[in-house]
Amino acid sequence: MKHLTYILLLLILPLTLSHNVGASTTVQNQDVIIIDKVKHKLNKPLLFQLDSATYFTLRERLDFRSSTFSWNFRGHVATFEVKDNKIYLNSIESSSVHNDFNSLLDKYMDKNGRVFASWVSGTFICGTGECLYVAQNGFDSVYEQETELLINNGAVVSSRTYTNKTYGSVYLNDVRHKITPEFDLSRIPAPKGRITVKIDAYGFSTEGKVTEWSVEFLQEQDELSGQIKEMIVKEVNRVFNLFDWKTYSRDGEWHWLTSSGVTYPLIFSN
Repeated sequence: MKHLTYILLLLILPLTLSHNVGASTTVQNQDVIIIDKVKHKLNKPLLFQLDSATYFTLRERLDFRSSTFSWNFRGHVATFEVKDNKIYLNSIESSSVHNDFNSLLDKYMDKNGRVFASWVSGTFICGTGECLYVAQNGFDSVYEQETELLINNGAVVSSRTYTNKTYGSVYLNDVRHKITPEFDLSRIPAPKGRITVKIDAYGFSTEGKVTEWSVEFLQEQDELSGQIKEMIVKEVNRVFNLFDWKTYSRDGEWHWLTSSGVTYPLIFSN
């Protein structure tokens, strides 16, 4: 029967929060882009690339008012469309009941009366399907299928589409109470007191299972030897590998849902 050493668990939530790890935050609503008649979520608000005079005129005339509940800090949701390898602005939703933006953007109007978004340049991620990871800012969320667009002055230079997926079923908040009893620090000859470590997923199998954990020592006694550190790292890996953690892939690269890791003060009472 193993001797259980008390471990105080202190969880520091990552800066980029996810509903998957129990965060009760309001997620930003993303702009929309239509590709091949399918709506996608954009990872960047494209109206922000307008020159400041034009943007602030839009903001004033169309009443870009931030949401009371912060779901839309920029006060609008714009919908764009890819057509003939060009980006067009279809609509702008805001607090105003009069959303006629054509007269405000007449310098971008093409011969067919559509607003050609020639002010847009850069690389953009457009997501559709199931949301696999929900970021608090919305824009860093990961979707089941994503298309990466390279745009130059409103024209699509290149595009590629990839499929993302998930593995496992265990979320950190679901098993925090189960992790602590699994640790056995009694056989590690560390000095009495606290050793604070930061734990994060380090290696993944091709299927997405976490295979290795990184352990960063944030606080330690001067006399903590390399051998003791090695024993702690080994114990952390043993315990955390007991769980079938939920992970997600983006463009072939796997991630643990707790993207910034967790911080534990390990209390040694020996």
